[in-house]
Amino acid sequence: MYRTIIAAITVTCMMTTSASADWFARTDSGGKLILTGVVVNPDDTTTAVYLTCSDNVLNFEVLTVNNAKASELPEYKGTKIVLGYKTREGEHRKLGLDGEPIVSAGDALSIKANLAPDQSAAIATSVARGNRLDVEIVHPALSADKGVKKVFSGGFTTALRAMLVGCPGLKL
Repeated sequence: MYRTIIAAITVTCMMTTSASADWFARTDSGGKLILTGVVVNPDDTTTAVYLTCSDNVLNFEVLTVNNAKASELPEYKGTKIVLGYKTREGEHRKLGLDGEPIVSAGDALSIKANLAPDQSAAIATSVARGNRLDVEIVHPALSADKGVKKVFSGGFTTALRAMLVGCPGLKL
């Protein structure tokens, strides 16, 4: 009887408690680290950001809510990405990047950017310390993507461990 009561309480707690993680780590078929961040858009829909590592440099990609064909990519040239993060000292900073439009799986439009080594270290350190990452996409044709997209800090220890192993050149 006692075991039944404990099992019932456990199942009830599991069903009423939400679980979420905002950062996931994996490697691609070539062994390259890919960190996926779940993005909450201003309208409470979700998309994703991807951080890939190459030695001491991160490449950043943000999935938009738009679809596009390869022939439509010139319409999105000049897109900017603004990343909001915290420094080691806790100061809020913004980093502006020139974005390049690409077509992702399912004809989804993504914007990618390459970070310099010092920029990579700043973003990686902020994420690894459990800080939220803010993402803004700036382009007149992407009006559905206006506002600050947020990647919350859940799963940051997974991201930290993955970066320590998969990105040994990053200065965290």
